[in-house]
Amino acid sequence: MTARSAYEADNSTAKRIAKDKAKEDAVDGILDFANSSVRFNKSMDDGAKEQMGIRPADRTPTAHGVPTSQLDTVVENSGNHFEHRVRAVHHGTGSTSKPADEYGVRYAWQVGGEKPASGEDLPKSKFSRKTTLTVAHTETDKAKTAYYATCYENGKGDMGPWSPVEEAVIG
Repeated sequence: MTARSAYEADNSTAKRIAKDKAKEDAVDGILDFANSSVRFNKSMDDGAKEQMGIRPADRTPTAHGVPTSQLDTVVENSGNHFEHRVRAVHHGTGSTSKPADEYGVRYAWQVGGEKPASGEDLPKSKFSRKTTLTVAHTETDKAKTAYYATCYENGKGDMGPWSPVEEAVIG
């Protein structure tokens, strides 16, 4: 018995629908592959892409100004006494949501020592797209003071004004 005769012997509606669906999925997959292959083909010029109905890539650089908004830093103890939850709060609105032109938040901290004048003077730093960061400390840091500051950062890495330096005791 050939495959064709076996198919015709059991040509139910469900099998025909499944076959048509598989065919549509295969065609969609091939079209998506061809579209992405053409779209990201660097040797093909924009004129040829437009003739195929593909919009050319936008090569206009986006201008991101230096952040101007200032943050306030809020430090809370987490359930683990050797961790601090550092939140970046917008100075004007009191909200943790970032303005549209800010890419993320730069967190800076220091354990022990004298209180620095600005966040620029803090030795450890981390960038995050989130407005809350958990900083873990070791048991050797117990009863020491940790200093924290935050600032907004744009997509180019330009930093805005630093928040006032806040302090919290570890442990």
